[in-house]
Amino acid sequence: MLRLVGRWRVDVRTATPPPADDATSSEPPRTASLTFEGDGQVFGTGGVNRLRGTWSVDGDTLTFGPVASTLMAGPTAAMHQEAELLRLLHEPLELRAPDGSPVTVLEPLAAPAGPTDDGAAARVELVAATGERLTLTRED
Repeated sequence: MLRLVGRWRVDVRTATPPPADDATSSEPPRTASLTFEGDGQVFGTGGVNRLRGTWSVDGDTLTFGPVASTLMAGPTAAMHQEAELLRLLHEPLELRAPDGSPVTVLEPLAAPAGPTDDGAAARVELVAATGERLTLTRED
């Protein structure tokens, strides 16, 4: 069982390769993160822009409500990552363990932040119907 409420680092893995970034850019890679709150709100960053929306779980399916984001520009690779993240947040995502097995969320809207019940490091994959994935790794 997974406690989803809390802060998670997001790794975006889609079928669309990132474009080559500006060769003169010396910026380190940008990190995307999502924080799930117990009242069904979600906020975070796609790597460049801040975002906010709602979330809900039904069985092993995570669904996001409308997600709004700021509209700042950033490095090409970071903007691509963010666009892919926002695209995937618009469709239902299946919760899966790294081994592919379904994940059940423990008290989705009321659970405090914390590790999985078995004490393992919390990591979950959100799988789109296309097979594209977001990997969440607990940060708190």
